[in-house]
Amino acid sequence: MEEGIDYDEVLKEAQDLGFAEADPTADVEGHDVRAKIAILAKLAFGTSIPIDSIPCKGITNISTVDFAYAKQMGCTIKLIGTACRQSKFGEHDGDICVYVSPKLVPNDHLLALANGAGNAVSISSANMGIASLTGPGAGRYPTANSIVADIMRVANDTCPTTPFPLSSNIDMNNDFVSSFYIRISFRDGLGIVKSVGELAEQTGVSIHSILQQPITDRMQADTVVTTESCALSQIQELCNLIEQEDYTLAAPVYMPLISDY
Repeated sequence: MEEGIDYDEVLKEAQDLGFAEADPTADVEGHDVRAKIAILAKLAFGTSIPIDSIPCKGITNISTVDFAYAKQMGCTIKLIGTACRQSKFGEHDGDICVYVSPKLVPNDHLLALANGAGNAVSISSANMGIASLTGPGAGRYPTANSIVADIMRVANDTCPTTPFPLSSNIDMNNDFVSSFYIRISFRDGLGIVKSVGELAEQTGVSIHSILQQPITDRMQADTVVTTESCALSQIQELCNLIEQEDYTLAAPVYMPLISDY
């Protein structure tokens, strides 16, 4: 999709290569990433995270238009699972935040380099800074290798007795803080930018920039708003208000910018 190829064509190619299942729901809706980040959150923080409690947004609403805007911003788009301790929430300071969402990722960031069947993990800590792990995350040979290795561990009785040695009961709060990208599909007319600005002010969202490619079809166009750091709940409220406006053609597409974590 970075190269302008439509979603359906890219998905079919991924299925043909064995990178996506015949039923691609777990892949494209982020369920596979959600399972992985739940395990990583338990390893990192010692708290068991119920899968169903993890907000999960997939890539089905992402289009080639979003990649074009991302490129304009020096970024790409990746589906990312995030688990972190919050540090911007006052009374919720220190709570765990776990979620799955597409994100805009700067091109020079480690996670931007995970292409094809590649997976990447970026670990940020106070003492080590950022550490990273990369490797194949799909395909018949990597999958078969992992399954056989697990079977051998069970058969040889070499499985760890405590796969999750850390245990804690840290509170969760998934109303995370980030800068956001919002794409608005609209029917062209006067006062649209003014309206979006007023709705942003109403919801306490500070706009960082407005991007718009030249309009070639006044009945259907797109504009992008990026925001300063704010809570997810504020962005959801803003997008709900924008969707109700007469000029809006569809629910706005929003996603975090990875620069905040």
